[in-house]
Amino acid sequence: MDPNITTNILNMLLTVAFLSIALRAFILYTQLRSPRLFILGLSMTVIALTAGADFASGLLTTIRLDTDWFLYIGQFVSFIFILLSLLFRSTPSLRRLMYWHILATGLLLFLLGLAPVLPDFPNTLTQFVLSFSRCMICFILFSYYISSLISKETRFSILISAAFLLLSIGYCLILPKLLVSHVEFLDQIGDIMRILGIIVFLFAYMT
Repeated sequence: MDPNITTNILNMLLTVAFLSIALRAFILYTQLRSPRLFILGLSMTVIALTAGADFASGLLTTIRLDTDWFLYIGQFVSFIFILLSLLFRSTPSLRRLMYWHILATGLLLFLLGLAPVLPDFPNTLTQFVLSFSRCMICFILFSYYISSLISKETRFSILISAAFLLLSIGYCLILPKLLVSHVEFLDQIGDIMRILGIIVFLFAYMT
């Protein structure tokens, strides 16, 4: 299978699925005024933008767009804020976190705006660290929901923990490609795992 096919499918699913979740989160935020919902919506929006930017950079051949910095950092930062929103309990703390998230998103959008002039990753180590960070934060989120599942079993906890596990495995499987050649099949399997994770993620939040 052409690796570009699975990558494009992944990016399209990420964009559509996470924008759908973001829209639902923002609608609920207008009703409930929960900072946690705003953080979720903003995180989903940024992740959707990273996928859309990556997809667009592959289609545009007349303009050089290095969106990898925005892709890796944007997804990591978004997952970090989702985790922090789960760890913070008080409303004032969540509101402060929300304002920091807005600031961080502004900086990420500025980074996206620099895509035409940004250099490639300086070395393989930088790309590996940034990619590994996404794997670890998704695994931490999986662990959080697993602990929640143990204390209080709900369908949402089951689905969301499965989604983060699939995303974590998917991110992990693309790491060998950065260090060893001729392992593109692992990259494709990783894309498929993340596609499954996105589907489960969408089902968890939309049902």
